[in-house]
Amino acid sequence: MGLHSHYMSSLPEKLTRAAIRILKPLVRVLLRNGLSHAEFSEIARRVFVEVGFEDFEIDRRKQIVSRVAVLTGLSRKEVLRLKLLEENSPLIAYGSLNRAARVIGVWIRDDEFRDSDGAPLELLLYGDVASFAALVKRYSGDITAGAVFDELLRVGAIEKKDELIKLRTGGYVPQHGKEEKIDIMGVCGADLLNTLEHNLASEGELAHLQRAVVYHRLPDVVAREFEKHSAERVGPLLIELNQWLAEKKGQLEPSTKNNKRIGLGIYYFEETMREEDKK
Repeated sequence: MGLHSHYMSSLPEKLTRAAIRILKPLVRVLLRNGLSHAEFSEIARRVFVEVGFEDFEIDRRKQIVSRVAVLTGLSRKEVLRLKLLEENSPLIAYGSLNRAARVIGVWIRDDEFRDSDGAPLELLLYGDVASFAALVKRYSGDITAGAVFDELLRVGAIEKKDELIKLRTGGYVPQHGKEEKIDIMGVCGADLLNTLEHNLASEGELAHLQRAVVYHRLPDVVAREFEKHSAERVGPLLIELNQWLAEKKGQLEPSTKNNKRIGLGIYYFEETMREEDKK
């Protein structure tokens, strides 16, 4: 009984510490880009209300304003205001897969645009067969090859040399565009947190894959070597997983119920340890 009581009393403290660790990098991004505490507070209240309505129904009964007010600690008037605001102006607009990202994905997995070793070919910009224009025409709808080329060049995903276009990355990861990087931060950060939340709440369900390799008290030279080594090892793995998923998707019957978004994310992290952490 005493142990259970101690666990329950420590849970709010652990949640607070976890929330602070999660929020610190986010707040750095917000402050760096001019989003104030007042604006963030409004966003947080809207998310609390949205999650209260979407994820905390009782026995599949329609959620009501009063219960969301109890869950969130907000007044009924505030919950109603935020609910109407979300209905009229959603915080997140769900769109189709970015056309440029789709082109990269196909370039990696379509045999017509790969060499005998399975690596993406270097392509001429225009041509009827195995050209960048042919790739875009086949997989990017009515968007022109020039527009996709400019976008991929702008974000550093491709380079052009001696009339040939070379793919520099295995995914749509902008090197320069801040807006695109922020979009990716939102998607990848949410994917990781959704996995962690699922594993916390699974209660007997099969947990999602969640693994990490972490070492402390290492010099900068080892950090640089590991960053380079891990990037070299991860690239082929992601290409292989991309091809595996593409083949599975290609084998699906038209009548298959397609309601899952799946994937695997891998990221490098590094932080400078505080003096008290080195002891």
